[in-house]
Amino acid sequence: MSKYNPSEIETKWQGLWEKAGLYEPNIKKAKNPYYNLWMFPYPSGARMHVGHAYASTGADIHGRFIRMQGKDVFQPMGFDAFGIHGENYAIKVGKQPKELIDELCRVYRDEQFKRMGCGYDWSHEVRTYDPAYYKWTQWLFLQLYKHGLAVRKKAPVNWCPSCNTVLANEQVIQGLCERCETQVEQKELMQWFFKITNYAEQLLRNLEKINWPERIKTMQKNWIGKSEGIDIRYTIAGSDKEVICFTTRPDTNFGATFVVLAPEHPLVPELTQKDYSVEVGQYIQAAREKNDIERVAEGREKTGVFTGSYAINDLTGRKMPIWVSDFVLINVGTGAVVGVPGHDIRDFEFAQKFELPVLRVVVGSDGDTSDIIRVAQVQEDVGTMINSGFLDGMDIHEATQRVMDYIEEKGWGKRDVRYRLRDWCISRQRYWGAPIPIIYCGKCGEVPVPDGDLPVLLPEVKNWQPTGTDQSPLAAINEFVNTTCPKCGGPAKRETDVCDNFLDSAWYYYAYPVFKKSKVKS
Repeated sequence: MSKYNPSEIETKWQGLWEKAGLYEPNIKKAKNPYYNLWMFPYPSGARMHVGHAYASTGADIHGRFIRMQGKDVFQPMGFDAFGIHGENYAIKVGKQPKELIDELCRVYRDEQFKRMGCGYDWSHEVRTYDPAYYKWTQWLFLQLYKHGLAVRKKAPVNWCPSCNTVLANEQVIQGLCERCETQVEQKELMQWFFKITNYAEQLLRNLEKINWPERIKTMQKNWIGKSEGIDIRYTIAGSDKEVICFTTRPDTNFGATFVVLAPEHPLVPELTQKDYSVEVGQYIQAAREKNDIERVAEGREKTGVFTGSYAINDLTGRKMPIWVSDFVLINVGTGAVVGVPGHDIRDFEFAQKFELPVLRVVVGSDGDTSDIIRVAQVQEDVGTMINSGFLDGMDIHEATQRVMDYIEEKGWGKRDVRYRLRDWCISRQRYWGAPIPIIYCGKCGEVPVPDGDLPVLLPEVKNWQPTGTDQSPLAAINEFVNTTCPKCGGPAKRETDVCDNFLDSAWYYYAYPVFKKSKVKS
């Protein structure tokens, strides 16, 4: 050969390597095993994304380096092929998802990964839409369900009106759907969640046990977002009801002048007085059209409406007006905050906008005791207590503990620890996904599908496109929905939501070693 001809020489040697099984180690008999794992791609277009090729090349170089050191390198590959990405592309080109994804996976594997020369062991290929694979996705769901870690509850969720489905927070980029870039809305729906919040403290502790860069650990800590504070109960004036506000700065409660509820807070309809009902109703409707990121964006002008009701601050006896504002989120804290505008910039901005009282109860190192009229005067993190009764003269940190003791002694509140971390919503109102293995019986209630009946197969149907409602297209397929209860044998109905593709891709690294020629071994 007078010169390098890639189409000729690469085809020759790749064919010989594949025939010899160069990249297919016997993982059961490996003397020096090394698992070189790289994230598998999701097919969402006619060809591989350049990012897949870029990242795969780096992983392949590492695998070759380790192989040259004499290790038996297991380097598998597969496809994260269930979910919204593939389904949206199927909608775009007008093909049935399975037919389309079958072809896309073939193209990615044979015409791209292999031609790139990547040293993957394709004999262990996984595809998340293979029933032999998603049988175990459903089995994992059931194990969590049986231990009380998979629950169905009503909650505000991210809703894409174009994709007609719920989105995880990670699928929302700057308020837009990551796939179609449509403005995401907030919608309250019954959804399935994994209770990862049960493990928030353990996740925090375990960060100290792993060898990660400190900046990454800090990002993780901020994501988990641990806050230690107190839930304070405020009685509603003229009522036997009360509103609970979580705060990490109860030391400033002598300076509290208002309460703000999230638009979704269940007390809003009860506390809204007749003269304010129209304005509050309009405000709540407008808030539903915004996502959480928009609502809490830094620098955004504060908005809100008065309910006509007041809460009583037991420390001072002050009647505090109760407002509704979209900067308060129902899934953060208690969905209600007590406003201390003299010592919280966000509260100060709100008070300035609506001409609410601003009281000083902390003096900083500058000794300024004057009225707070500028944001620069707001003392948030350090200082000494003033105008605060028995707390006067204390450092704010000492005062925080003292006032929490006092509030608990009086029965006005209770210490609590809260986290920014939310439970994981895994429901999707789409077709292309693993059916959630739950059955609803009028007599027995929620019933898990028995392990022996897995997988619950996704039916192949003609009408699979999103319905535009809060129900999956599976809800219209009677032969899928109608079933019998595994407990009593009576008539029952299947859950029609499917699992998010993030769940499919949460365990694939376990599947590779046992997945051989499209057969999962139990």
